[in-house]
Amino acid sequence: MLAALTLGFGMPATSPSATARDHGDAVVATDHIRLPPAKAVTPRGNTESEDRRQPPAPLPIDTEELRATARELPSQKRPSVAGSRSLAPMAPPAGQLGFEGLNQGSTGVRPPDTHGAVGLNHFVEVTNGRGIGVFNKANGANVLNVTFASFFNYTTTLIFDPRVVYDKKWNRWVIVAEALPEPTNPSVQHLFVAVSTTSDPTGSYFRYRFDLPEGTDFFDFPQLGLDQDAVIITGNVFNSSLTAYLRTRVMGLAKADIYNGGAAAFQYFNLGAVGSVAPPIVEDNNANAFLLAGSPAGALRLFRATGLGRSNASIAAPVNVPVPAFSAPPDARQPGIVDRLDSSDARFQNASTQMGNQLLNIHTIAANSRPTPKWYQINTGTNALTASGFVFESGDSDDFNPAVVGSPIGGTAANPIGRMFFTWSSTDAVGTGLHQAAVKGGGRFATDPTTVTGGVTLAVATGPYNPSSATVERWGDYSAVTIDPVAVSGCAVGQRAWLVNERHVSTSMWGSRFGRLGYC
Repeated sequence: MLAALTLGFGMPATSPSATARDHGDAVVATDHIRLPPAKAVTPRGNTESEDRRQPPAPLPIDTEELRATARELPSQKRPSVAGSRSLAPMAPPAGQLGFEGLNQGSTGVRPPDTHGAVGLNHFVEVTNGRGIGVFNKANGANVLNVTFASFFNYTTTLIFDPRVVYDKKWNRWVIVAEALPEPTNPSVQHLFVAVSTTSDPTGSYFRYRFDLPEGTDFFDFPQLGLDQDAVIITGNVFNSSLTAYLRTRVMGLAKADIYNGGAAAFQYFNLGAVGSVAPPIVEDNNANAFLLAGSPAGALRLFRATGLGRSNASIAAPVNVPVPAFSAPPDARQPGIVDRLDSSDARFQNASTQMGNQLLNIHTIAANSRPTPKWYQINTGTNALTASGFVFESGDSDDFNPAVVGSPIGGTAANPIGRMFFTWSSTDAVGTGLHQAAVKGGGRFATDPTTVTGGVTLAVATGPYNPSSATVERWGDYSAVTIDPVAVSGCAVGQRAWLVNERHVSTSMWGSRFGRLGYC
């Protein structure tokens, strides 16, 4: 993510009592994009970045007005950890796998924007600078590392903001990233989409590259989701001077086209200035895909998209899901140093889990004046919360950069999400358990308390992160947790998940850690 603007503030309101059938007129598709057929290509490994330029700094926007708006909203109260249940159902930390992922190396590129997904035999991680890393699930061995410049055969400008998902239904890897506008022609800014031809992420891919029809406006922060028929991509658009957020875009690329390397045509929707919109990973054959945005005014905004990837695709105007008002989180403290870590803002950073009429996602808000992840499970039939809760390590910790995924194991007809798995970052600068930034994981059953505390620690830094003269250091912009699609003896699919999150390996170098959580 390049945009530091808090997108959620000042959103227009709709009736909090609206129901699913009250979705309004369709959102306008302002453009149609056509792609020629793709040729299958096999990436060759390389370990260093082919473009060592830094991604641009956060947008030069005066955020004081946004912070003033946030101060007018209350910091929610973080529940007391006294008497709360631990993660007893989780397998003990010693039984979990954990491996070192990609790190900054000699690229000099930061932040990493760490993302990843698990497949049949591999874990795939994508980051800024280092590109794509493919790891063996059994032993963590890095079997392929290829830069985006090499993978997409494009060196004109820097490729950044990567995402990867594994489509369990069709056994395909999907990778999305974007490039900076071309310096000699600022109206050209490319989006890249790659789809593996098999379940093997080290094999061949169909690659697509196309120019976004934004003129000289800047497309940023792409998010990646899936429904039964389409690959869904959302993104935020800023003006060319990077001083104002303008609109959010949505597109759906038909799997039938791009999974076979064929020509593709799709609609390019304009959602208006509604803030960052998270697409879903739809885990069933629901014809509707629900898109989610946050608003500190006391509601989440829900869009219903139907038939994405098809010629008759439509997106209904949003309705509100009422929730307690929230404010953007403060930055995370580090022990022994005044410099803090950027906890981003209150946007949803990753794709939702959509299962039946339930939608699950998580973001970071202010609670007891500390950054704290809060998850929401939404009934898309009634536009109301099914449940919500906080995720944090302890009463003294600062917690941020979260991701969540849902599993149907233990679910019911009324609540098909029976398991949740989380990852997040945590520091403790004031308590008895002082520690630098840690990679955390956790989970809950649908019948567990809604507040998740403690968690499993997969890695913890030995010193602070302070790679620049800035007083608030960028800390990536997202993380990931995904369900293992493979069953093992005594452990059904849906009982284990893999996560990846940023860590730092020295004061000036970022790294990452990935690993497995499980209930068996």
